[in-house]
This record gives sequence, C-alpha cells and structure tokens, in this order.
Amino acid sequence: MKKLVLTFKLLYRVMVIGILCIFANTAEVSSAENTVRIVQNCILKGNLAMKFQTDDIFNQKVMKFLNRGFTVRVEYNIELWQKRGYWFDSLRSQKSISYQINFDPIEKIYQCQRSQDGSRIITKSDKQIDNLSRWVINPDIYLIFDPIDQLSLNDRYYYNIEVLVATLTAENVRDLRRWMGDFSDKGEQSSSFSKTTINMIIDFLSSRNHKRFSVRSEQFYISELPRIEKY
Repeated sequence: MKKLVLTFKLLYRVMVIGILCIFANTAEVSSAENTVRIVQNCILKGNLAMKFQTDDIFNQKVMKFLNRGFTVRVEYNIELWQKRGYWFDSLRSQKSISYQINFDPIEKIYQCQRSQDGSRIITKSDKQIDNLSRWVINPDIYLIFDPIDQLSLNDRYYYNIEVLVATLTAENVRDLRRWMGDFSDKGEQSSSFSKTTINMIIDFLSSRNHKRFSVRSEQFYISELPRIEKY
C-alpha cells in the first residue's frame, strides 16, 4: 500500500508540472514558413558536394524561448537520392549537421555548438545572437557526398533536406528528474514506474516543442555540375 501511495503522489506531481509546461510554454512555440535553398551544387575534388542556407528559423517566438533559458536545437538532415524512373528512388547517402544554442543569463552571452554526423566540430560564443544565427542558417562548409565515379552520369539526382527546430525547457526536465531521484530509493517497483512516467512526459513535451519541415531540390545530372578544385 505504501508503494502505491508513493506512486500516485509521483504521478500527480509529474502531471501537474507537465500541464504547466504545456500551457505555459508550448502554446508559444511557432514556426514561420521556412525556405531552404541550395546555394552551390558542384563537383569538389572528384566528389559531389553542396552548400545550402535556410531562412526564418530565429523568429521572435524562438528567440523568446532562447532568452528564457530554453535550449534551442537546430538539425539538418540532407539526403542524396537517385531517380529511378518507374521504380522506387534510391537513397545514395546522407549527411547531418546540428546546432545547439544556449543563453547564459549571468554572462549575458550566447553559446552555440555545431556537430556534423554526430561528432562535435566547433563551439562559438557571442553576445549578439545575430552573429550566431547567421552561422546556423548559412553553414560555412561544403557537404561532401559520393565520389562521382560511383554515380551514374545518365541518371538524375536530387537532395531532400529536412530541418528540425526544437525547444525544450531544461529547468522543467531537471525538476522532473530530481523528483524521480526523490522516489528512486523507495523500492524497485516505484523507481521503475517513476522513470517510465517521466520519460513519457519528457517525450510528450519534446514532441510539442518540435517544428519540422523538409524541402526537395530540383533534379540534376552529374555532368551538368561545375567543377571546383579548391574550397
């Protein structure tokens, strides 16, 4: 009976903070119409390569979340597809770039970390968010895909670019996990329920704070692309 009482107390507390998060925060999340443009598509040192940029990620409501202590995460997933006519198109390769932006209210500085294909590349800090936002929406690197000798000169190709803009309050997540720790020593059954319930709430909040859109590029032939020998 004691474990059951503790379980219901935890469930009640988790539901309260979850409802507060939903109505106080996620209702404000909004994403304007976004566009993604390929600014360069070429053959770089014998490899298919491209650069892109996007608009309207840091709108007013995303900035409001960032300045209130939320972590903003921007992820790009770029896929290279081969056109197969009447058959299903074939996925040749894919690349990913992600940015995590935080605001330090004490130092009054923004911090941004960029990762590519799961590995951290570089971290930048600036007191002006505009400088970092330009870095996020206009990645200053070529994405290198397949060697052209592995691609068909007779087939058409295209890119599919998916963008994810995610905001989630770190403070509420920390509160939930701390409450989970308060009950973790009350028994294995209660601890297991705590973890399951909190993970469900966090997953739900994350889904409410995620904005995703995708753009498909125009089709192209490898033989039509310009060649570049230097970055």
